[in-house]
Amino acid sequence: MSESKAEQNNQASNPIQLHFDEEIEMESCGYVFRPITGFEMEIDGSVYMYSNDGSFEINLKGGRLEKDTSIAGLQDALTAEFMEDVDYYDLDESGIDSVGKTSGFANDIRFMNAEEGGRGRSMICSPSINQYFYMLVIGSAMAWEQDGLDVFNAVKAQIHFHPQFKPVLLENKSSRHTDLTLESYENIAPDEEFVLTIEKGDISLLLAARAESPDQKVWITEIKAPDGSELYRFNPKTGDFTSSVSDAPLESNQGEVVFFLPRSSSLSLIPGDYHFSFATQDDRPLQEVQVILRAGRALDLQKLALNFWIAVEQEPFTDGDKAYEFLQSICTALQQRLEPFNLMLGKTEHHFPAPDELRSFSNINIDQDLADCSYMISETVDNGRALNIALVENLFSETSEPSQGIEALSTGSPGMILSTASPHACIVINWSLVNNDIFKCAELIIQQLVVFCGIDLQGTQQAGSPPAIINREIAWRLRRHPLFFDAD
Repeated sequence: MSESKAEQNNQASNPIQLHFDEEIEMESCGYVFRPITGFEMEIDGSVYMYSNDGSFEINLKGGRLEKDTSIAGLQDALTAEFMEDVDYYDLDESGIDSVGKTSGFANDIRFMNAEEGGRGRSMICSPSINQYFYMLVIGSAMAWEQDGLDVFNAVKAQIHFHPQFKPVLLENKSSRHTDLTLESYENIAPDEEFVLTIEKGDISLLLAARAESPDQKVWITEIKAPDGSELYRFNPKTGDFTSSVSDAPLESNQGEVVFFLPRSSSLSLIPGDYHFSFATQDDRPLQEVQVILRAGRALDLQKLALNFWIAVEQEPFTDGDKAYEFLQSICTALQQRLEPFNLMLGKTEHHFPAPDELRSFSNINIDQDLADCSYMISETVDNGRALNIALVENLFSETSEPSQGIEALSTGSPGMILSTASPHACIVINWSLVNNDIFKCAELIIQQLVVFCGIDLQGTQQAGSPPAIINREIAWRLRRHPLFFDAD
């Protein structure tokens, strides 16, 4: 028997009240969820929940994201699989959505089944570089109109991720980069002292400490040199801070904190054991500490490789040949600035995002999108020992109008290289403010290169100088960074 109009109106005036049961961990899928109290549930590799009256159906999936898989394409495939028994459905892109601080793509759904209409929403995200999470909520047209988005957001708010699918750990030695030693250490407890041995001939170190999720905090709390001298100390609880190797406390952003040494010519690496201490939010273990050590002298000509990642739908980048010629002009302008300091460009590559990703990454909100931009580029490029440069149509902040853009920035200071798991792996240039000026573009790239390398600028420039104009002292500090390599 169908409901009377009065019953329908009464239902519409009483929004749905949801309660949730205890958490269930989908260990092999990389996420934790909470079932809705009173909903039926089936778990078989994925989660299927539905209300007793049939108003809502919910599907949750997670798993390994294979290399070169488009998450937008995977989202469409998973939706098609779930909706295969309806008469007809249609998808509408609805932009960016997020689970916690992990953002992804959302689609609105409209469907017909047995002459009854329905609506819903799906979203997909990548909590780590080789992991995906997908969710879908659909309901009758009336139920969705009244409560659909509330149900979707309430279920989404109960989702948490864990790093089930970690990137493959790096080998201790890099066969591709013979001057580098790459090491990774897992599950370091906050109260555990981390000892890093520097060998004779090592000239720089780059270290990244990562939490289990992007929303967890990590701090470096102490660094001691091999001679026992204290280089750095920070107490997150009191704010007490002293350091000769950092201008500010070393605190994570997006779950990762990065440190580079030496930052200046007055402090070189000393052979022996460096001692590091960390603190984490809720005293959870670190997921990983990744270390890159560079050996050699760095006295001769040094090269810098570049990866351009172009999320611009404007001339000259809409034509492949013209885009290549324009990038070559930018590289020529860069070479002119680097050459006087015994630096030069190495291999340069250019990449374009897939069409279904271009819309989301052509306009970058620095408060939300930088980490995803880094992940996307790192996943795309072949050469991890290169400066990743994202050219985007607009770069803006939540506190400013999109029309009042930001010229350029680095996702990290220092940033991280040779890692697909780092949210600090690129610099970003706002193409709308470059306005086809190749010399301005070259200047912005150099400025952000200096920021990305994390060197100390104190005493390198005269008062009133433009930011990070390269000179001999800055070049000395840059050339030891693992981003650079011998030209031989």
